[in-house]
Amino acid sequence: MKRNARQICATAVVVLALAEIFCGDFADFSGLPLGIRRVILCAGFGFDLLFTVWFLVGLYTASLNRKTRRFLGAEGGWMDFLGSVPLLVFFSGPAMFSLAAGSVPLLPLLARITRNLRFLRFLKIFRTGFFPVTGRAGKNGAAFFVCVLVLAWAFLVPLISRPGVLEKRILEDYFSTALRLSREPPGGENMAAEYGSADAGLLVIRQEAAVLYSRYDPSYYKRYYSPSDYLWIESRNMDFYFSLKPLLAEEAGLRMSCFCVLAALCVAFFFYYEYHARPGKGIIESESRQR
Repeated sequence: MKRNARQICATAVVVLALAEIFCGDFADFSGLPLGIRRVILCAGFGFDLLFTVWFLVGLYTASLNRKTRRFLGAEGGWMDFLGSVPLLVFFSGPAMFSLAAGSVPLLPLLARITRNLRFLRFLKIFRTGFFPVTGRAGKNGAAFFVCVLVLAWAFLVPLISRPGVLEKRILEDYFSTALRLSREPPGGENMAAEYGSADAGLLVIRQEAAVLYSRYDPSYYKRYYSPSDYLWIESRNMDFYFSLKPLLAEEAGLRMSCFCVLAALCVAFFFYYEYHARPGKGIIESESRQR
């Protein structure tokens, strides 16, 4: 099947946008420096902005030709919408605003849902012209199936699995450790060692303006930790900071698994359409018989 340069470029952009999703989750999973994660976040914002403009231009052109309903429905404009506007409004836009304001994290449940909505970018594959033409119903049906899977993953999984086993255990351990250390703080020459052995996730302990314990140097925190990477607990007159990276790594691993499943599903759809787009096969054959 021949594809022109425009289709190839559009497909390359969509593949890069999907690669950005995987790279972002891989960065959280492997604990890459904060600077790299910010670059990936900015790239995601750029892709969402580009796809939103893509959708608005198509919608404006269709409205001029009085084909808005046809564009949003049969021609698959709804894929352009879901693969761009919700991501820009609910994820990359607020994330960039938070980054400019000092990386203020979103609410935990909302952050889970919005990060999972990024998988709606898979719908853009069906709009690049990369898939063989086998009729609008077939392509729209496949895209609708992918859309349902993504929305189910985005909304149902965080609600059903929250709090997860690892999250519940980590938070319970952190709160119990903070309560215990605030009631019976260690003393003597081995105070730092006792604080460090109290919990592997304990990062910093402050009492008023004094730092009683710090697992790493301040430069390390600036390089690897944002406000969404740690948990602050106040107990009595002491402030405890615990790492959330184990929990973030687990969630990133789940998202990477979902990414692989959706990618494999799209590849399967491609080969299915490629086979049925050949002369004398499947849909093409049935359409020729009807004629």
